[in-house]
Amino acid sequence: MKRDDIRILEDIGKILTESFLPESILEKMVKLIVKRFDVDVCSIYLINSEKTHLVLQATHGLNKDAIGNLKMALNEGLTGLVIEKMTPVFSTNPQEHPRFKFFEDSGEEIFQTFLGVPLLYIQKPLGVMVLQTTDVNGINEKDIPVFSTIAIQILTAVGYSGLFDSMRQDKKTNYKPKGLRRDRRKGIKKSKQTMLRGIPVSNGIARGYVHYFGEHFGFDMVEHEEADNIDEEISKLESAFSKALIEIKNMAARVRDLSGQDDAIVEAHIMLLKDPSFKKKIFDEIYKNNRASSALKTVVIGYVKLFSQMEDSYLRERAADIEDIGRRVLRHLLGIQSGLIGELTKDTILITSDISPIDLVGMRQDRLKAIVLSKGGRTSHAVILAKSFEIPMVIGVRDILEAVKEDDFLIVDGNSGLVYKNPPKMILEEYDRLTELKQKKSFEIEALRSLLSVTADHFSVNTGANIGMISDLSLIDRYGADHIGLYRTEFPFLVRKDLPTEEEQYELYQKIILGANNREVTIRTLDVGGDKFLSSLDYPKEQNPFLGWRSIRVSLELEDIFKTQIRAILRAACSGKTKILFPMISSIGEIHKIRKIIDMEKQKLHDEKIDFCPDIPLGIMVEVPGIVRILDRVMPYVDFVSVGTNDLIQYVLAVDRNNEKVAGLYNPLHPSVIEIIRDVANVCINNNKMISICGESAANVHCAYLFVGMGIDHLSMNPVSIPTIKKMIRQINKADAENDLKKVLKMEEADQIKECLDNILCEWAE
Repeated sequence: MKRDDIRILEDIGKILTESFLPESILEKMVKLIVKRFDVDVCSIYLINSEKTHLVLQATHGLNKDAIGNLKMALNEGLTGLVIEKMTPVFSTNPQEHPRFKFFEDSGEEIFQTFLGVPLLYIQKPLGVMVLQTTDVNGINEKDIPVFSTIAIQILTAVGYSGLFDSMRQDKKTNYKPKGLRRDRRKGIKKSKQTMLRGIPVSNGIARGYVHYFGEHFGFDMVEHEEADNIDEEISKLESAFSKALIEIKNMAARVRDLSGQDDAIVEAHIMLLKDPSFKKKIFDEIYKNNRASSALKTVVIGYVKLFSQMEDSYLRERAADIEDIGRRVLRHLLGIQSGLIGELTKDTILITSDISPIDLVGMRQDRLKAIVLSKGGRTSHAVILAKSFEIPMVIGVRDILEAVKEDDFLIVDGNSGLVYKNPPKMILEEYDRLTELKQKKSFEIEALRSLLSVTADHFSVNTGANIGMISDLSLIDRYGADHIGLYRTEFPFLVRKDLPTEEEQYELYQKIILGANNREVTIRTLDVGGDKFLSSLDYPKEQNPFLGWRSIRVSLELEDIFKTQIRAILRAACSGKTKILFPMISSIGEIHKIRKIIDMEKQKLHDEKIDFCPDIPLGIMVEVPGIVRILDRVMPYVDFVSVGTNDLIQYVLAVDRNNEKVAGLYNPLHPSVIEIIRDVANVCINNNKMISICGESAANVHCAYLFVGMGIDHLSMNPVSIPTIKKMIRQINKADAENDLKKVLKMEEADQIKECLDNILCEWAE
């Protein structure tokens, strides 16, 4: 039983989030423990509110009718002995123990072992967790530390959420005491809800002090005031403009370091700050005897209204630039700290509703330990940046803005999505243990870095990295990537007001290819639309943007943009092994159009005597289910296939993974998803075409195991996940994975499949 490989705390947190009634929560927890630790019984007894009896509140393995009815005095039985001693009690053949007490109809007379562990919360006894097995060797005294730690974790999540208080209320209230404010986890007191849960999007564990990013500060907070001294107001304004200019220039330098290009959005802000007419209008308002803040508000709001009414989309968006600049100047004018700009003096957890990639770039520093958003999307570019920066991030924490205040101490678990406010000693100790475990695993990463991903029966798998910026190149060596399986080209487009030129793109792609140090690089053409929009394009308003004008559809309609990117990639490919990948292909006609454009651009480059790679491999992303059924007919026109599981799952299951109401239905282990990817793999292998998985599923040990069983030998993922997948691959047999895939393909539900794979991959299943 390997405790260190099991993150049961994550599952407990998930149960807390998804369950509604207190009794349902405990029922799921005892079932989880029985399943995870292969015991026959797990029961939880709680001390009643009068502190006179222990009452069975949940069990998996005993008679369910005993719940709420099986009661014992605090000095009765082996369970009472646990409370008396305040330490674990273990017994084999418990019926022979002098403290054993038989409770009729409980069903426990058949069990040969008993282990009781006290549930202590802040040094106070709340109850007992009891484990029992029919096999006399099922558990032993060596297991006591394991289950003591599990008990702590239950207390960590459950006691800290206020659940035990709800459970111990008088039954006549039906677990719903009057007068309590309730959240969606019914039965839990909101006042005690100091453990919050969101969606984990960037892994890691962090601790630090809350700092709110001041995005809510704006001109609505500025009241009209008359100036006492006009010269002084002019001086204040000049100083505020200077400070804002320095701040923006620092941001520009950071973006340049990360993406290899100047950021045109930032440059546009610099131009506005230097625009004499903009400043003159504010001076004119000050000369009318207005304070600088009032004058700034008048001018900025006037500009915003003017530009917002313009028909041209580019000019309309200038309103946002002006408002952003105005807020920055206003903050400096009033001496208000601008979010995380400047050096942090202590470990900091950033709290905000949402954050732009530009703001995140400007805030990056060693003391920024984690980010918690009340909103946010799983696939936003801020999330991609957080992963690249290795900053833990949790999004969708609804109550965070109300539950915590400035300088509260938090622990943020980016693996589970749990956020703890001012945690007690037991939580701190548990996360100390997890941090120590992570440090130990980092040594394993060092050992795995130079090793190949080869199964025990000699099936070789290329484990690659998905990247989006030049700064990600450092992660390739650190985590031992064999290749760059996906370079997303969107970031330089998204952070600019205008489109990057061919020369700018060529220089950027060349840096990526050279930075890969002879590793193969797959460059994906522009994948915009859906939730990723270019400032320079006027997008149609769509009811279903993920099903609309996006990805290759945009590129084929805006041919000039597409041709520029193709030329830049063809030129850069002379610097190293490069492939081109085209997203969201849904028909063979699109492939014909793409190949025609590429042939035309090759001919033009040849005529212009510009060096380019004439035989660069071309591939398509399988994301649209419609292409799967005609994939055999696609094979003659492509060199390789890459399965984009993120969108494929979304389309197959009709689930918007960014929609909180249905996100739980998004499941890579759905039988249909597995069968479709199996079919794609078979077509590619039968046609001797390389197939790769480049979605998040490649980093999922369950999915990766099945992919090996399908014969897929290229996986590409977030670089941080590579060591885990590499370690798993090196310890399995492809033949076993093939056999297990056959079993899985006969199963009906994703939960069945996960349970099966949990048992097979218990060492890696989290």
